[in-house]
Amino acid sequence: MAESVDSEDQTESPGIGMKITIAGLKKKFPTVKNLTTQALSALVNKCKPSEGVEKSENLLIVDARPDEEYKVGHIENAKRVNFDADGGEIMNDIQDSLNFDMKTTVVCYCSVGYRSSMVVEKIVKQLKDKGQYDEEKINVYNLEGSIFKWANESRPMVDINNKETKCTHPYNAVFGKMLNKELRKTSLD
Repeated sequence: MAESVDSEDQTESPGIGMKITIAGLKKKFPTVKNLTTQALSALVNKCKPSEGVEKSENLLIVDARPDEEYKVGHIENAKRVNFDADGGEIMNDIQDSLNFDMKTTVVCYCSVGYRSSMVVEKIVKQLKDKGQYDEEKINVYNLEGSIFKWANESRPMVDINNKETKCTHPYNAVFGKMLNKELRKTSLD
């Protein structure tokens, strides 16, 4: 059964469409661990570099959406990968950002969690195949509710020009309904 990691910080709960989608994804991907938006927010703050303080934990955020979606709005410092790529290609894309000398958390997201759950499975399989998967050192998660939930909670995002934005790409007309209307944007124009 997939697990969710939470924190004490509570924000407005997602709508019924998002709740149903999250539940469906947990059934579709039972081995994928999920991290809540609250827990990722806490990790982002904890892993921010600060002068004079040595990092004890590494955070890698992976965006599993196409470039046109990533450009409109993404979580700051997220590394974009092609979710359709095979596991080896995805690992090549993120290898330089992995640090096996310290605790590393990898959090993957897309619009609602389907594509990012596929990427989590591919990363975990690659790490296991290479003998690098040690849950004491590395954890790989899907962001529960992904960028839509993150945006709906007014969490920070940037566009391709690294400018703050509240908007993100709605993916399509159906899934986009899980993203608050004022946050939907299909291009930078």
